[in-house]
Formats: sequence, C-alpha cells, structure tokens
Amino acid sequence: MKEMNDKRMDNSFGVVGVVFGILSIVAFLIPFLALILAIIGFVFSWMQRKRMRNSWSTAGLWLNGIGVIVGLVWNIYYIVGLIKFAQQYQQQLQGLQGLSQQAGTIDPSAFANYGN
Repeated sequence: MKEMNDKRMDNSFGVVGVVFGILSIVAFLIPFLALILAIIGFVFSWMQRKRMRNSWSTAGLWLNGIGVIVGLVWNIYYIVGLIKFAQQYQQQLQGLQGLSQQAGTIDPSAFANYGN
C-alpha cells in the first residue's frame, strides 16, 4: 500500500516536463529543437497529470504549450526565410548565367584597335 502511495506522490514526470518546457523556450532559436523538446515535455507533463494533478503538471503543460507556440512560429519564420533565400540565390545565379552568355557573344575584334 505504501509503495502505491509513493508512486502516486512522485513528481518526477512533472519536474521533467517543466525542465523540458524551460529548455524549449530557451532553445527556440535552434530550428525544430524547441518544438521537439516541447512535445516531449508535454508528454511528461500529461503523464504527471494522469498520475496526480498538481502544480508541476500544470506548470509543465503551460511552459510546453508556450514552447510549442514559440517553436511553431520560429520554424515557420525560418522556413519562409530559407525559401526566400533560395529564390534570391536562384535569381542571382540566373542573372550571372545571363551575363556570362552575353559576354560570350562579344566580338573580340571590336577591341583590336582599343589601345592604339
């Protein structure tokens, strides 16, 4: 009976959930890491809530919810930035290819009398 009470009074899942929630908020600048940490922390906090509803589970759910939102916003911003960068890079590359093709069509004899 005492072993069952000890298991129900254990806050370890809640503490782990809070730690992952804090880490997900702190690590939001690293793409996809914050989202992964927040989801893992959310699972631990939810497991704590199933065992015993206490402040650790509530804090973990809130922190991981914030981590998920911040992670999603940052990941969307990151992906949009990568797409824009790739488009600009492709446009510049096409511009350089156009210049190199134009440079290949210049008649070298036009410069024959250039220094005289």
